Amino acid sequence: MHPKALAVAPERVGSLAVRRYGDGPLLVLVHGGVGSASHWVANLESLSRRFEVAAVELPGYGDAPAPREREALGYVEEVIASFAQIAPATKRFGLVGFSFGAVISAAVARRLGARVRALSLLGPGGFGIPAGREVSLLPVPTGTEDSTGHAAAVAHNLGAFMMARTPEPDDPVVRMQSENIARTRFDSRKVSFQDRLIDDLRASSTPLQLIWGESDRLPVPSIAARIELVRGARPDAEFHVVPDAGHWVQFEAPDAVDALLIDFHERVAT
Repeated sequence: MHPKALAVAPERVGSLAVRRYGDGPLLVLVHGGVGSASHWVANLESLSRRFEVAAVELPGYGDAPAPREREALGYVEEVIASFAQIAPATKRFGLVGFSFGAVISAAVARRLGARVRALSLLGPGGFGIPAGREVSLLPVPTGTEDSTGHAAAVAHNLGAFMMARTPEPDDPVVRMQSENIARTRFDSRKVSFQDRLIDDLRASSTPLQLIWGESDRLPVPSIAARIELVRGARPDAEFHVVPDAGHWVQFEAPDAVDALLIDFHERVAT
């Protein structure tokens, strides 16, 4: 579950921690809330065969420093300033964001304009407060107080929120997510629950791709409704719904998602 790739030492880029792999056109990956570069653990090897991959950890996550700005607008501005330093100003890059990271990525693409070659959003937030969403999450006791209860709660919550299946408490993905929980120092909902995605996409002309897992429980009222909202702002966008996967679509269906990302970003890069 933790390939050697994740052991690559991160570099500090502004407020970001960035791990780089491979060679080719630059492709930047941005994790979701309560996450880290490990959200791409199933994709790094495949994507780095075709691209120079930069797996970013946002302020307050993983190996990145705590954010200087704690409120949504300031946080997004801090992140955009750091993204501008990921590559020289003359080098364009593709951008792939997951969930909370998709909201961030859309804001980055809007601000940096032509520097972002293409934009892929996986299970994006940014549609406002998700009224009507029914996801039953358990409180997670600390691992030191109750290791068995901790693992069981994390497994349940992964199945309720992130995945189409519920992993066993001893599944390595549970340990991976426990590490992400322990290192989370920013509440992503401050950004993900803003109603900002459509405005950011409408203001951008960056080639756009959106991907959802068919069993993603987070979009309300439905994936189809969100597709229609995006299509109204960006009729040129490409849409894909991947079977046998939940919200964490790139982890549960890595081959399908990698193929979609490679096809889209290689087409746009040429």
